[in-house]
Amino acid sequence: MKMIRLMHLLLILLFICCTSSLAMAAAEFHPRVTLEEEYNDNIYLSDSGEESDWITTIEPGIRLLYKGRSIDATIDYSLHYRFYLDNNQENEESFKDVQRANASVLFFEGRPFTLQLNETISRETLDERRNSAAYNDIVNRTTAYHTVVRPQYRLEFDPTLALILGYSYDRKDYVDPRGSDTEEHSGDVTLEKTLSSATTIYGGYVYRVFNSDDPAEDFDRQDYNLGVRHHLGARTTLALQGGFSNIDYDSGYSTDSTTWLGELSYQLTPAVQLALTYSQDFTVTVTEGVTKAQEAAFAVNYAKDPITVESKLYWNNSDYVRQNRTDTAYGWRVGFSNHYSRAFTFNVDTELEYAQYEEAGMADEDVYRVTLETSLDYEYRRFLASCGYRYRINNSDVDGNDYTNNVIFLSGTMRF
Repeated sequence: MKMIRLMHLLLILLFICCTSSLAMAAAEFHPRVTLEEEYNDNIYLSDSGEESDWITTIEPGIRLLYKGRSIDATIDYSLHYRFYLDNNQENEESFKDVQRANASVLFFEGRPFTLQLNETISRETLDERRNSAAYNDIVNRTTAYHTVVRPQYRLEFDPTLALILGYSYDRKDYVDPRGSDTEEHSGDVTLEKTLSSATTIYGGYVYRVFNSDDPAEDFDRQDYNLGVRHHLGARTTLALQGGFSNIDYDSGYSTDSTTWLGELSYQLTPAVQLALTYSQDFTVTVTEGVTKAQEAAFAVNYAKDPITVESKLYWNNSDYVRQNRTDTAYGWRVGFSNHYSRAFTFNVDTELEYAQYEEAGMADEDVYRVTLETSLDYEYRRFLASCGYRYRINNSDVDGNDYTNNVIFLSGTMRF
């Protein structure tokens, strides 16, 4: 696979750079191995005839941190093997399925010319409408290889005015043939002006050429945008960007829309932060092409040792550009952590969601979902242990799409 070859090339390149300048740099290697045992009472997320199983996960990995005169790199790479006691046809043991990676390499940080390389290997959801859970690797999921290469040049006319020229290569490949492999080339130019220590304005233009292994989804895209970043005092920060986007498909079809990106954050107290966000933009899905995606959220975060609480109300909507289909969801997520000793941490995460799916030729579907996860973590020097319980209920008004899922797990990680 091209992604595997590129990942290997990235690692080799970094190794050569590292070994040639170790005297001027600091490199850290942190190997680890994780062993997890899980009981899952519904591995296929079925509404009837649930299949339960014991699942063993073995995950060796390594984390590399490198800081040099011209390179700043973080690479995390692991092999995620999963073995099912009864349903061994679902074992994840082939190399294309077990790889996980998150690599970021920045060359020439702080200089006018920079080069950013990013590579991720992860599991992604194929279709948001289908029954799935984030921790379930076999239902509606596929391995995705994602590569981004971005050279950029920043030309400063004076301390307050800069012109930024960039190019991005963005490629995604999916192991599952239902996923549409994509490749995107984009060039961008941004003019940035600092008005004061509190305010920066900018304007930009982006031209993209998008190619998919489905020729009907090939298109050119142009984006125009204006934005401002402003500190409204010591506690309040505003970031706002507005623009216009136009997509011309090779087939002759075209679509356009305004685009928005905004965030307003307020530090209510030293421990409490409020944030309001909104975005509207075109995005590309794994299997269904381009959507006009809108997202809004209101978050309240609390952090005062030993308690951390993260709470978010959210709404998102996806209108599929080349299909008569709309997905909408409303929800509330709450995460709670209590570090009640140096070694022990108690966590609770819960999510309530209501989703509506509408598509021509298919029955409309309303879904209520409840997800609960609780865990107790123990950390001592290089050893980390965790035991926990996950619960999910999916209540749909379409026959066959209901399910409940209970998972109990115990894991241990040794870091070196």
